[in-house]
Amino acid sequence: MTCFKFNLCRSVDWIKEETICRLNTKFGNKNDSSLMTKGPTFHFERENFPTHLTGICLNHACAEEEICIAGRCVSVLEEKIEKKYKDCSDIVKRDQSKRGQNGVYVIYADTRREVYCDMTTDGGGWTVIQKRQDGDVNFYRTWIAYKHGFGNASKNYWIGNDVIHTLTRDKNQELRVDVQSYDGEQAYAVYTTFYIGDENNKYTLTVSGYSGTAGDDLKYHNSMYFTTQDQDNDKKIDGNCAIARHGAWWYRNCDLSNLNGQYAQSALIGQHYAKWWHLKRENEALKQTRMMIRNRDYS
Repeated sequence: MTCFKFNLCRSVDWIKEETICRLNTKFGNKNDSSLMTKGPTFHFERENFPTHLTGICLNHACAEEEICIAGRCVSVLEEKIEKKYKDCSDIVKRDQSKRGQNGVYVIYADTRREVYCDMTTDGGGWTVIQKRQDGDVNFYRTWIAYKHGFGNASKNYWIGNDVIHTLTRDKNQELRVDVQSYDGEQAYAVYTTFYIGDENNKYTLTVSGYSGTAGDDLKYHNSMYFTTQDQDNDKKIDGNCAIARHGAWWYRNCDLSNLNGQYAQSALIGQHYAKWWHLKRENEALKQTRMMIRNRDYS
């Protein structure tokens, strides 16, 4: 079937075809061109498509009535059939076959989001909110970038402050931080209470209830606002900690932990590197870091 501008579509699968035809008309009028389709996927020049509607699919963009699932655009009608999990612990609770299966999953924290789920550590069910394993992704970014999130859930990413707020606003989440040094030492910190405020409250950090082997390097940052290179909310009088530490964090004046600091390719010493001070009791750059949260009622 071929749709042209202003034409009406008729077929057995009339719901899908009507949606395709309507979108062809809508964007054809806007771009003065006809959009050819293959099923529910649209292929055309990315620069002619509104940026706010582009999805994460590699070779095409998803229209507003579609979302991208596993690399393909899927109509909302089809997507509604998909189970909507609120976090990684919810996935395991509703599907025990996922226990022990680490990987990228889809959750719905107000909006659809691809996240890495740790399904093995301490019983699994962890939603990873920060992950760094190499220097492929730049973490020295703006307030807007940290608000919405960035990176690739399978490698290095920040899930987004809005998402972290949504996941923790019921104040029932625990946080686990895993750090690894370049000499292979690994350690962890678990906090029984972890949540952040919304953007109006500058994503204020509330964290307490430490246990673990890494040392309590978040206590110093408790009750602090989030600070980025373009929004200074710390208590440093003579400058912006995010700029001085080449990162973004709940800085005070300035930090003990700086997991979003500059990534180094070796165990360099410097205050601006990604660090967890008590691991080595100095500002040694970390090789890998991970922050993940889980519902305290998970079992």
